[in-house]
Amino acid sequence: MTRTVIVRTSTQDIHLEVPILLTLEEVLRTKHIPPNLFQGYIKNIYETKPIPLYICVKDIPPHSEIILQCIRNTDLQDVLPQKTFYKKTRNPVTAISTLNLGGKKCTQTVYELSSKQAREIVKNKILEFIKINSNAGLVVAGISGGGDSNTLAEGLKDYSIINNTEKKILFFTLVFEPLWPQSAADRASELCRRNGMEHQIYGAKEIEKLLDMRRELSECYHEFCEKFGNKTSHFFGTYLISLVARKLCRKYETNEYILGFNREDVLAEMLFSIMNGQKPLAFPVRQFDEVRLLMPLWEVPKLVLDACYPKYSLSNYQEREDTATFQRNIIYYLAHGIEDVYENLGLSLMLGIQKLFENNWAELKHDEDLDLYVSSYAKKPKTENIKSFFSKYFNI
Repeated sequence: MTRTVIVRTSTQDIHLEVPILLTLEEVLRTKHIPPNLFQGYIKNIYETKPIPLYICVKDIPPHSEIILQCIRNTDLQDVLPQKTFYKKTRNPVTAISTLNLGGKKCTQTVYELSSKQAREIVKNKILEFIKINSNAGLVVAGISGGGDSNTLAEGLKDYSIINNTEKKILFFTLVFEPLWPQSAADRASELCRRNGMEHQIYGAKEIEKLLDMRRELSECYHEFCEKFGNKTSHFFGTYLISLVARKLCRKYETNEYILGFNREDVLAEMLFSIMNGQKPLAFPVRQFDEVRLLMPLWEVPKLVLDACYPKYSLSNYQEREDTATFQRNIIYYLAHGIEDVYENLGLSLMLGIQKLFENNWAELKHDEDLDLYVSSYAKKPKTENIKSFFSKYFNI
């Protein structure tokens, strides 16, 4: 069963036939309208009464008129698509859309993407980025075995072919349960082998040897989680990947390494900094003294990356464990939420932040003993605690 709900703005009344099991808030959300832009009312012959938006349509008296009144002089025709055009393709995996603003009415174009088309989009982004930002003859690149990192590997390979350059890419994958399973490394290895790319897998013993560790990696990991909490393993993994990448840079005498940070990764990190009153860290190129971290996927949404190799991506997610802190959960939720509120809003924010902080990013101070780069905002007691812990295991 359905019922009429009137969405009223300063310029028009929109009559919607909506399922009676929806709340008024859900009615607005189905039309991509923020509920806090509206006040609900029910109107009968005797009165007009304000009501909260959590009320279900079926619970409103049947002879009352239901009105959702916009509380701003906002013309929704200018900002919400009045017509949608679809660009179809064979075997679509995902879709991206763009809003066409500035005309008489806002319109939207939805582009379906097949895996092949998604790979082409990502490859072009990588080619453009590397051409502008990479100068080294050899680049170290970390890949996980998921869909996005495998697409990164193919894009980097194509760069050398298209530009007829001697640039060499050394791919590496870490294997350490439960953070990075062997199966993910096998997927990465398969892709590299199929495309004739050099790929090195580092298990626990290889990591211990490369980093000249004093004790076993498994002992370090379990004590870290015990000391700092089970949900902090993401920090441990991030530190270890960066440590290995910079060590490989020194081993192979290069000053560039690449990791597959995507749009929501960079946006989440940026939001966390801004929300805490801190300058953000530099992106899409981040300097660690003489070594540079490159982020060629920084503009690309995660959905597009996953569409490149959807089977790899699915396998990667099914193997993951719940190891995220509350702070990390909420910040990624917000990053994806911002992109959902309005088309490319997250990217617009990132570009704006880039201009604001171009020569004034947050500083990272190097601890030479542990090859640990510490934000100037980090609190000293916690930093000293972490440094004291790692000094038992790493002899860098």
